[in-house]
Amino acid sequence: MTLPTRRSTAIFRPFPELRWDADRLFEDLFSRPQFHVAPGGPEADFYETENEFVLEMDLPGFTNEDVDVTVEKGVLTIHGERTVEREDAAGTYHLRERSWGKFSRSFSIPHTIEADGVDASFNKGVLTVKLPKAAEALARKIQVKGE
Repeated sequence: MTLPTRRSTAIFRPFPELRWDADRLFEDLFSRPQFHVAPGGPEADFYETENEFVLEMDLPGFTNEDVDVTVEKGVLTIHGERTVEREDAAGTYHLRERSWGKFSRSFSIPHTIEADGVDASFNKGVLTVKLPKAAEALARKIQVKGE
């Protein structure tokens, strides 16, 4: 019985760059951490407190001039745009993960908010939109009458 012989890897010796590229491909596929990219745009948290609803959205690299916030018919909409930086860079990019362009995200909100009291602010790349609850939506204690 003959044992199978091992094939020579001599075919890769004339092409070291090809071998390095193949090694890097497998290394990237199996050892690199996976990044989560939000399908609808920047990631956000939307939560409720006793007196208001709050939206917090990560917008690194944006300024308040780059973002528009609107509330209409029970929908909170955030629009924004970031332009590409250094399109004509002096070097060659080997990795380009930072995104640019337009985005728009919409969130259904309860109709029980005070639209005139909505407040939006920017701090350290995070947009915070506060939507105060209308007086009729606030919890109140009801006095129970007895005999």
